[in-house]
Amino acid sequence: MPAGSRSDVDVESALFAAPGAAALTRLSAVDTVRARILLSVEHGLLPPGTKLPKLEHIAAGLEVSAITARRALESLVDEGVLVRRPGRGGGTFLAENPPRLQDSAVSAYRADTLAIHRLIDQRSLMESAVMHTAALRATPEQCDQLEELIERSQRAESWLEHHQPDSQFHHLCAEVSGLPEIPAYLTVYEALLKYFVPYPMEELEEGRDEHRALVAAFRRHDPVAAVEITRAHVDALRREMFVALPSAPARP
Repeated sequence: MPAGSRSDVDVESALFAAPGAAALTRLSAVDTVRARILLSVEHGLLPPGTKLPKLEHIAAGLEVSAITARRALESLVDEGVLVRRPGRGGGTFLAENPPRLQDSAVSAYRADTLAIHRLIDQRSLMESAVMHTAALRATPEQCDQLEELIERSQRAESWLEHHQPDSQFHHLCAEVSGLPEIPAYLTVYEALLKYFVPYPMEELEEGRDEHRALVAAFRRHDPVAAVEITRAHVDALRREMFVALPSAPARP
């Protein structure tokens, strides 16, 4: 069946009947922003006192509108998780001792643990096929474009800025492969992105190194190496996503 011949709704219906997968889809966009920030706080990925990026970066990184991001931040300010500081050097900061909220949106994310693991399995299999074929077809010009996206990620000041070039990297790899199953792969990839939470920048360098190694495999037209790198890259999600992380200790 040619790429794009089924609607996104059809693809999602076929792929995401996993237990728990429907819970996230019932959340409002504001709730998803709240949940992702609260999960980062809960696991110590956003330390107390951290200054949040600009509103437009938060919105782009979490793939919501600026209005949605603003409403979510305002609700977290009202509940004492975030604080606003005026003047030079001001902005929105994580409170020094943020409360642990019993938030229904966070509970919905946690209820989708099984669905997250299934999405990782699906992404591992699909992305291996994508990168295998891309390694056989990549041109030097396409490799140059991929390396520029890695450099844009390197220059990002926060995970939320990093997200855009990182996502574009995976979309371009899919385009390079030219496989007819790409719409299904991208549906899995983007569904899993909805569960990612803001991460410290220093934790992202290993992933960038894997992307660099992947582009080097493309330049050599080495599909075996490309698959090995891809499987290691995706498998890391089993250790790094919030479902595998311990909660940060409570502050006195």
